[in-house]
Amino acid sequence: MRFKLVIAALALLPALVSAQNAPNMIGTWTGTFNATVMGSAAHHIVPNKKDKEIYFNKIPFALEIDRQEGINFSGLLTSKNRKEVILGAITPDFQGGVMVDEDGTHTFKIIDPTTIQNCYVQISKPKVAACWIGKKQ
Repeated sequence: MRFKLVIAALALLPALVSAQNAPNMIGTWTGTFNATVMGSAAHHIVPNKKDKEIYFNKIPFALEIDRQEGINFSGLLTSKNRKEVILGAITPDFQGGVMVDEDGTHTFKIIDPTTIQNCYVQISKPKVAACWIGKKQ
């Protein structure tokens, strides 16, 4: 009898997990990208940098998420030099997710309701690998 009860409880587990609400991403998240960059363009406008020159750059960003439906969201990623539309999705386990902007992709981990860790990859010019901690304002 106990075995059947355990099996029944396990069968209900996916329904209970899916019934949870996705984390609220709406708001403004701020932080500083610590980037390794090759070239100069987009958010990383640095005078006199050659296309193949590698350098390290720190750029303050704001991620403004203004729409969310379930695990999907959208908004703007803004630096001093540029604004880009961003599209995102939270993983089904609500632990992180992915985002895409005009020229690259992000993966993020949700640390708590006001903190995310985000890493970004761009393979077009300039090449960029960057990570930051975002705090919800």
